[in-house]
Amino acid sequence: MAGVLAVLGLGLALGHGTDLWNSAHPGSPPYAPRAAPVVDVDVVAEASAYGEVDDVTREVEPLVKAYVQRLRTGDARELAALGAPWFEGRPAAAREAITAHQGRGAGDAPASVLVRDVVVPDQATAELRFGSGPVELLGLTRADGVWWVELGDGDPVAP
Repeated sequence: MAGVLAVLGLGLALGHGTDLWNSAHPGSPPYAPRAAPVVDVDVVAEASAYGEVDDVTREVEPLVKAYVQRLRTGDARELAALGAPWFEGRPAAAREAITAHQGRGAGDAPASVLVRDVVVPDQATAELRFGSGPVELLGLTRADGVWWVELGDGDPVAP
């Protein structure tokens, strides 16, 4: 098991996390909200005539909850791990997101996420808001059945 974790860690560091994660844990995303701190996040789907947005909302809920939690803890390394592994600059983008979040003074305000109607398969946009603060748009992308935050620079359709 230690060897698998070492290989997985190396693969994530090199940007090949999607394939390695899925081969080691098929159907299981590499993130989940931690036990603490507890975050209050209301995740809802935009009203739509199509059912796909409801399915996508259920699929991305653990990711966006983990994103909010990592923002609140200020852990750039853990936040960067939620970024699409093929995107470059995830650590810097994570630090920027944390700095922006702290600058907004959102504190422990409840978070709400509206998952927008899906236009392109394996792509989604979510509107994140803390309390009555401004909306932050999150680009979400899916590769090999796993959803990721578009964090840093990369092509969301080309893992």
